[in-house]
Amino acid sequence: MSKLGLPLALFVILILGVVMIGASSKAANNDNEGKNVAPPAVKLDSDVSVLSLSPVNNSLDMPEPSIFNPFPAFQNPLFANMAGVTTTTQTATEENAALAPINTSGIRALVSVKIIAGTNTVTGFATGMDPYKAYVSLFYDAGSPGSGPCACIPSNPPPPSLQATCRTTNKPKVTFSQMVIGYWLPLIGTTTRSMLVLKASPDPNAPVPLAAVPLANIGAVSVREDTKLGTPLPAAPDPARFQLRACGRLRPDF
Repeated sequence: MSKLGLPLALFVILILGVVMIGASSKAANNDNEGKNVAPPAVKLDSDVSVLSLSPVNNSLDMPEPSIFNPFPAFQNPLFANMAGVTTTTQTATEENAALAPINTSGIRALVSVKIIAGTNTVTGFATGMDPYKAYVSLFYDAGSPGSGPCACIPSNPPPPSLQATCRTTNKPKVTFSQMVIGYWLPLIGTTTRSMLVLKASPDPNAPVPLAAVPLANIGAVSVREDTKLGTPLPAAPDPARFQLRACGRLRPDF
């Protein structure tokens, strides 16, 4: 074979090899048409969360986290049940009352009642008081209204003179020791006063004013002027001595 013939033969062989490889690749592609081919595996960087790639994270059943709801799964009923999270109704341990003036007394007060381990902690702040008069506060049963002609009047039963006017209920009765909260301090000398009283005795007939009372049994709170300061407390409510000056419900009327 001449010197020119050998390179030419090698070139032809190379061209034939390329053509055969191309035909083989085309045939393989034709065989795979219409078939599901698995996508290539994705390698996650260390700072990529698997949850961020999950379609469940973007579903309607599990909203996206936000600054207002950082853990949406625990607030969604479906996911909460899966996580064993349940909601329960708990008995209130604190109630508040806003007292409004009675008979244009000008007295207003805010009273907070907490119960911890059976003890009532009563705190309050009042304005508009006569600096030359003393004031005391009382609780009333759950049926007692906080306003109107029967404001801060017991409901089980109302006083005989008011039974034709005020509604009678079957709410649990409140003893006088449970009713009396305490005096607003200082006793005299200022128009703004405060209160901090603990009622800790579980005995409803404990000496006044030690007996605690369940929050559910309290309906209204009063501010009354003590017209006989310095004399012993009576054994029962005395409207003539303790004259109503402000009243409010411990919870809203429904």
